[in-house]
Amino acid sequence: MNNNKLLLWVLEKNKIERDYMEYAVIFDMDGVIIDSNPYHRMAWGRFLDKKGIVISDDVFKNQIFGTTGSGALRRLIGEDLTEGEVEAFKREIECEYRDIISHLDGVEPVNGLVAFMESIKNGGHKIALATSAPTENVELVLNRFGIYELFDLMVDITQVTKGKPDPEIYQTAVNRLSIPKRQCVVFEDSISGITAAKRAGLVVIGVTTSHSSEELKEVGAVFTIGDFSEISLEKVFEVLQTAV
Repeated sequence: MNNNKLLLWVLEKNKIERDYMEYAVIFDMDGVIIDSNPYHRMAWGRFLDKKGIVISDDVFKNQIFGTTGSGALRRLIGEDLTEGEVEAFKREIECEYRDIISHLDGVEPVNGLVAFMESIKNGGHKIALATSAPTENVELVLNRFGIYELFDLMVDITQVTKGKPDPEIYQTAVNRLSIPKRQCVVFEDSISGITAAKRAGLVVIGVTTSHSSEELKEVGAVFTIGDFSEISLEKVFEVLQTAV
């Protein structure tokens, strides 16, 4: 068998095997399903305005974005805040965020997302969510976009004890999906999220809504996309086969 025939045989064999295998695509939410950074920035701005505190975009990016918010609140409002006060302020900020998402015109999913998710479902594969957002945010965003029913599994911050970059949320998702890790791929936009997925032993594709392609690849993304018009189910299969 010459090399060309061997290659064709391998490709056909992989396709036949793939047709009988179930895969899972796991999405983060903020920055992947919705480019939420501008809306979180607005929510923090509304909250801090009430406290008489004005922040720059630079402060939001470097001190607030990608954090749990607890440290940022103490730095901005007072180091003597109690845990109860911090949690109450965080709930207030999340309420502002949900109000913005509920009422602001033009809030849309990341380009190409819905068509890509439909192709996954049409292919007979599973879709999961692994997000650090609270349940209320998850339900609001997914229902607004009309994609709630497309998910086979949702794991949010209320279902784990440790947030990203700890791998717990991705380990939990894979265990509940009951699909081997080698048949799962993750879409993430953040450094902590990619780190968490990699620590869980998963293949990660980066989404450049929050960081540059170089930054995401540096922490483990196999490659990156700007939005979901740049990816296909066939490409996902290729990535997983290459990574094995």
